[in-house]
Amino acid sequence: MSVQYRAVSWNRQKRIYDSIMACCIAGYLLIFTASGSAANPDATLETLLIRGLGSGAFLMLHIVLSIGPLCRLQPSLLPLLYNRRHLGVATFLMGLAHGSFAIFQFHALGNINPLFSVLTSNTRYDSLANFPFQQLGLAALIILFVMAATSHDFWLKNLSAPVWKGLHMFVYAAYGLLIAHVTLGALQSESSPALASLPGIGMATVIGLHLAAARREHLIDSKRSKPPMTDLSRLAALTRFPKNVQR
Repeated sequence: MSVQYRAVSWNRQKRIYDSIMACCIAGYLLIFTASGSAANPDATLETLLIRGLGSGAFLMLHIVLSIGPLCRLQPSLLPLLYNRRHLGVATFLMGLAHGSFAIFQFHALGNINPLFSVLTSNTRYDSLANFPFQQLGLAALIILFVMAATSHDFWLKNLSAPVWKGLHMFVYAAYGLLIAHVTLGALQSESSPALASLPGIGMATVIGLHLAAARREHLIDSKRSKPPMTDLSRLAALTRFPKNVQR
């Protein structure tokens, strides 16, 4: 017997979730472009979209990485975990749109292949201030593509759960690459200390949530590993004298 898979197992909850997510993304881009245009009237729409899509994808990745530990700390948030794959695919699409606009604006008008231009236009790997941050973003986008392409029960079934889980753990590698991409790219020209500190705050939040969830799981596992106390052990504990008390 063959197993049939559907591209998306739509139900009412997922439709509501995706509708809210689409409205939030559209609202974020609208607010970002409007405020960016007001703050910098000389900025083009393409530039504002590049920044809005990139910052939006970066923010969404923080949310994706925070859902797991938040659900362990607060089980009432489990519906967010149920639909996390949709958010992950949307994060990749936002990053893809950001990268596509950036490649078109900065690399598509030359005489060489745009992707080849991304890889060869800057090779200053020995300079921190001029480090080729675009290659870091491209590497992260490739990882997110692999994860988005395998975010389906078909791959979970055919790759096996351990392999699928190991593959999707590369999201942390993509996150590290994007932290470097933002820090060595957009933040190099950022003059606002508040905006410059946002990636650090986001990274501290993600790490803090994971540590808190790990501590909670450790406490739960420790309680489960303790043998149950019998009636005799309870009696012995009640009648045991402290070492410094003379009988």
